Amino acid sequence: MGHIKYAAFVIFFSFMFFSCDPCKNLDCLSDNYNGQFRIVRATDGEDLVFGPNSIYEKSQITFYSLKNTDTTFFDYQTIKFPNMGYDSILRVHFFPKTDIAYMRLSNGDIDTLEISHKTLDTKCCGTITEITNFKFNKSVDIPGGMGTQEIRK
Repeated sequence: MGHIKYAAFVIFFSFMFFSCDPCKNLDCLSDNYNGQFRIVRATDGEDLVFGPNSIYEKSQITFYSLKNTDTTFFDYQTIKFPNMGYDSILRVHFFPKTDIAYMRLSNGDIDTLEISHKTLDTKCCGTITEITNFKFNKSVDIPGGMGTQEIRK
């Protein structure tokens, strides 16, 4: 009789141990396809989209990519940060994933953003993709995922 209780005990705890999901309570990172930018004058850092001396109309700004004959427009929003010493930033969601995006500030002012991504395959959270870098006009590196970055014009 003692062996039966012991066997039942071992089977019960083995079942409990092996049926536990190690990923059950894990907080997973999520994909990050966002970039946050301030567009400023190269000489003095003055904001060119917001504030009293802006030269670009925020409602006219577009971010997009081209693939064959298809154009994908990326959503963006303005976020106000008065405590940080500037009016606002542009937060752009570059999804679906693209390697080249364009920033149209006005009819004659279009810039190129080459976008680098990092993809992580995880055991518990699946595949996670995030932007690691932007290359502005093929020359200036802008870190991705590191808060608000300045684009100097």
